[in-house]
Amino acid sequence: MEWFDSAPGNKEILTMKKFKKRINIDNATAFKLEYLDGMDKKSKEFASYKAMEQFHSRQRDFSYLELHRYAFVDDKWHRFMKLRSPFVFQEEMDFLNKIFKENVEVENLQNIESEEINHQK
Repeated sequence: MEWFDSAPGNKEILTMKKFKKRINIDNATAFKLEYLDGMDKKSKEFASYKAMEQFHSRQRDFSYLELHRYAFVDDKWHRFMKLRSPFVFQEEMDFLNKIFKENVEVENLQNIESEEINHQK
């Protein structure tokens, strides 16, 4: 968008910064879940969010740890998190930080163990 300054004789063009388009999860055409199954990092794609949630809820009884969730919107995978509540209080922020740190620690542990196995070969 462009605007012209309305002062007489002033022809400077003022430009408005474009706002970043908001990602709407309702526009997602696919979903992906990354998880650890034992010590193996796996990913699985789903046609709907509901199917992903059903898979996730069935996996809680096994050696399963969710790592990341993605939604395919506008030809690109976007990482997202499911919150317990639509309102984020300090307790929720602490929970999110804890989950993020645990995921990073597990991924780093998996990378270290993979390197050790490769080194032993």
